[in-house]
Amino acid sequence: MPNTNPPKQSILQKLNKKSISAKDIAAQFWCEKQMELSYMYGFKTNPAMDKGSAIHQRMQREVYKELTVPPTTWPDSMYKQAYDNVLTINTLLEKGMARELKIYGAVNGYLVVGQIDELRISGGRVMIVENKTTRSAGGLMSPQYTKPHIVQIMMYRKMLGELKQRLFGFNNLDVYYKLGRSTLSPGFVSGLRDMGFKEEMLSIKPIYEKMFNVISKLPELSDSLLLHYVNSETREQVSEITIDYKDESINKDLIYALKYWNGQRQASPVPEEEKWKCRSCRFFGDKCLVWYQK
Repeated sequence: MPNTNPPKQSILQKLNKKSISAKDIAAQFWCEKQMELSYMYGFKTNPAMDKGSAIHQRMQREVYKELTVPPTTWPDSMYKQAYDNVLTINTLLEKGMARELKIYGAVNGYLVVGQIDELRISGGRVMIVENKTTRSAGGLMSPQYTKPHIVQIMMYRKMLGELKQRLFGFNNLDVYYKLGRSTLSPGFVSGLRDMGFKEEMLSIKPIYEKMFNVISKLPELSDSLLLHYVNSETREQVSEITIDYKDESINKDLIYALKYWNGQRQASPVPEEEKWKCRSCRFFGDKCLVWYQK
């Protein structure tokens, strides 16, 4: 007798996603249940998040020159991302510092995407820096607070290292996004021509191949990673934490995180000793009742 049961929906299908972001994996180490509910019921920003975003944009503009042709389609936007990455790497090599590098990778068959806040050349090596905002005025950060940020920056180091080694390239990305079949809008192509782009660079594949090529030629990557904390109100530096990259450490965290994405377990709430986090969660007492007491 044929099996009439519908196929089990994957976690990506459940959350209406095609890829996993490094931030999502990091968020699993704050509260996995909150991360899942945010996708199910929509994201909302708060004043502290908005201030953090404004700080990031201000820092980005210090070294960033934007492509003047506005993208109007998804392929246009993907082209712009690759172009911006090439510009970021060139800025890094010229000035020793650059901001906002979009990166890609694959973990157990999943496409993982991320965006590195800042890159610096220090001692001839490329150092990854993540800029975080906090309401704290003191310099002491608890392990529960910093764990998601450590996972995130470790993932960025792992992904960038694999891009540098050419373990992930255009053909890999094309499997997920079908970029080779995508075409740019006529208006976007016309704008690129007006900017002086050569004909051979007026399609997606060449710009991505160039992007992956320049990333592969980066100087050696540093195993020292920097978390830079800024107060969201005063914009003053609160703390800097140096993390030593360890492949075995991030691999262990990924094994745990992927059990959720593989459907091997349900989303976990915070442990009881960390239920203080619930006070700042908009789902507490509504969509999530794990630690809620009426």
